[in-house]
Amino acid sequence: MMRMLVLILGVGFLTVSCAKNSEANDLAKAQKCLDEVDETHPEQADTCMEMVAKYDDQQAQILKCAIEMTSGGLTETKIVKAYNALKDDSTTNKVAAFMTVLSLDKPDVPTGYTKAKLADTFCQASGVAGLKYISGIILSGTYMSSAILGVGGSININDPASVNAAVQDMLTKCTAAVPDPGCPTSDLSTLGSTVAGLSTSYCSTSGADATVCGEITSAVNTSGGNSAVLGKAMLCYLNKQTYNPTTMLCQ
Repeated sequence: MMRMLVLILGVGFLTVSCAKNSEANDLAKAQKCLDEVDETHPEQADTCMEMVAKYDDQQAQILKCAIEMTSGGLTETKIVKAYNALKDDSTTNKVAAFMTVLSLDKPDVPTGYTKAKLADTFCQASGVAGLKYISGIILSGTYMSSAILGVGGSININDPASVNAAVQDMLTKCTAAVPDPGCPTSDLSTLGSTVAGLSTSYCSTSGADATVCGEITSAVNTSGGNSAVLGKAMLCYLNKQTYNPTTMLCQ
């Protein structure tokens, strides 16, 4: 699985020849471990972490990033379905659906959210643009998946119409003047910080996807540098609204 993922994410195969022999052996074992993870049982990737946990160089960070994302449920199938959602003009909120389909949900959404946060620290530390981007998208999407669960919804990535409906329901309830009690408003700063990172590391580059970055840029421009405000603004723009910094409401 690891080899296919790194190709999809635009990350070159790991090379360990320059590392010390013991580290090289451990990294090679961890990579082999990931290569052999069954897509139907992504949690198997958890066993790979012990082989690389004590190392902190770039190659180790890449592997840690991949291990956490894989064990949380990121598969090639999920990546393909997410990009299909982004291209589907029948989807009301394409960017939100794209992010949500990529969310980590193994063994459950709350644990997947924890894994997404941890994976993001490793992915950002790797310095690899493709990993920094996809991990930011995944963390944003897992926040939204958590919100969907909180408001009583669920996600079936095999049914695009149900994804669209669940995302729209969550955005409606979480951007209301009085948000649904199930919306994770106390963690809006995590969403905001992640969006800020995407704006800096991805949306400022020449090859950035205009569809994804349009709403990110709009949210950043109205947030005043406050992470929690940026998280709220991002939900507004994903819901095809604007954010009013005076009233602090979507409109």
